[in-house]
Amino acid sequence: MAVSAQRPKAPVLVVEDDAEVRESMMKLLENEGYRAVGAANGQEAFALIRSGIRPSLILLDLGMPVMDGREFRATQLRDEKLAIIPVVVFSGRPDAEEIATSISAVAALRKPVRFEHLRRLLEQHCLPDETVPVGRTIH
Repeated sequence: MAVSAQRPKAPVLVVEDDAEVRESMMKLLENEGYRAVGAANGQEAFALIRSGIRPSLILLDLGMPVMDGREFRATQLRDEKLAIIPVVVFSGRPDAEEIATSISAVAALRKPVRFEHLRRLLEQHCLPDETVPVGRTIH
């Protein structure tokens, strides 16, 4: 019996200003077979999306310079094509779950992130590339 090849999944966008945390998260994702793309703040994340990156899930830190997590999410929700991309807040803040709920994120993970919790979210939200909606250009 032939084993069918699994279609590649759309990337996970890791939006985190701490380069070490961002790179560690991306490496962890890649070691688990996911493609990962990183941005240091919300503004960089939108630049990646405008350049054609189509994430199936966004891991979003809250406290970042330039454009923080709340501002990123508010801007994302104003664009109907981008609003459907699920967001998981990951933060060391004790009120991360309340903030995640207030910004309509699908979940909140406390840093340091336990990968088994993230794995369940990845399995639910990471879709094959061709099924992920393409966002329009944001000005």
